[in-house]
Amino acid sequence: MSNFAYMSGTGNDFLVGEYDGPVSDIQIIALVSDSEFDVDGVIFVEQIDQLTVKMHYFNNDGSKAELCVNGVRCVAKYSLDNQFVTNNEFVVIAPVSDIKVRVNDNTVELLAPIPEYNEKHIEINNHKGIISTVGNPHFMVEVNNVENFELEDLYQLVNNNENFASGVNLEIYEIINNEYVKARVYERGVGETDACGSGALCMFNYLSKTNKIARNGYILYPGGELNLRFENEDLYLSGEVIYL
Repeated sequence: MSNFAYMSGTGNDFLVGEYDGPVSDIQIIALVSDSEFDVDGVIFVEQIDQLTVKMHYFNNDGSKAELCVNGVRCVAKYSLDNQFVTNNEFVVIAPVSDIKVRVNDNTVELLAPIPEYNEKHIEINNHKGIISTVGNPHFMVEVNNVENFELEDLYQLVNNNENFASGVNLEIYEIINNEYVKARVYERGVGETDACGSGALCMFNYLSKTNKIARNGYILYPGGELNLRFENEDLYLSGEVIYL
């Protein structure tokens, strides 16, 4: 990794650098262990042309993920700041799809893929949840008190459930009002993190389409807030990206 930076996308912290070629999970784990900060993942950015970059993302345990939305937003700011691209609107190639992004100072917005969800509830230890996917899988559970909920205990039960043989990201959420949802997340291959962009997409899409919240709202994570909105059938997500 060269030209590296520590970046945070709404509380998700990453080590970001230029792509120099394939790496192993052992190399990723070594980078994480030597990191100056606790990071959720390691990202390599590959320049494709003046309006396109490619994202190579790894969880902090060396495993790959299908999508990391807050990672995409960090890639976007890193690419513009390092002149990989010549315009503040461009495309980031992620494992799940090509994602259009727009960078305005420390705010990065993206045109998001639309998640899918199964309307049938699954009950685990008296907690009912919904499965949603946006390249990577999420199990979303509404709770009465997000802050005091024993998230890791539920994750162990969910992760061992037969419905999630390949693992899953667990989101718990509490609807505050028509525009605000409070949430926490336990990510597959990482642990509890301060935010999750793909989880926010899954929650917002489900809650909006089932008329539980408005079509323009906020997911409030311990690491900060993400704004999500529908414009016709397009789904946008935006939030802050900073250097650590």
